[in-house]
Amino acid sequence: MSKLPIIWEEYHYVHFEKSADWKWSVGIISVTISLVAFMVASITFGFLILIATAVMLIHALTPPKMLRFEINQSGVRVDQERWAFNDLHSFYIEDNREFHIHSRILFRTENTFSPLLVLPLPLNTDQDDLHDIREELLKHTPEEKLTESPIQRMLEYFGF
Repeated sequence: MSKLPIIWEEYHYVHFEKSADWKWSVGIISVTISLVAFMVASITFGFLILIATAVMLIHALTPPKMLRFEINQSGVRVDQERWAFNDLHSFYIEDNREFHIHSRILFRTENTFSPLLVLPLPLNTDQDDLHDIREELLKHTPEEKLTESPIQRMLEYFGF
């Protein structure tokens, strides 16, 4: 008996309030790196650092939206975006309950620029829920150990 569809709402990512010290630190570090780049005659790299810092600060200071996630018979849906199971090569459920952070479902997709689709699960997801989700996904796509890139993990660690 299928337990699909599985539907939940969650913020797309965990948002941490940034202190004034955090903002000053990011600004000082980026300006210092840019000044060094300007001194070694790498003007383009200096401007790239400043622009990248501005974009990352805008993203880090913007609160996340509440999204609707759904796993159904045809695939995965996040708000209005859909991925058919044919487009998802594999999945992995990252169980983070012991760390008191969100568990996540990672899907490997065909997309070249964004090969991982990450769905955060609610904090109150228990072992039975994870087991049910895993059993339903195994009917449609294989399980494979997947991890996010070290750069993504580093950015999350520093509050971006």
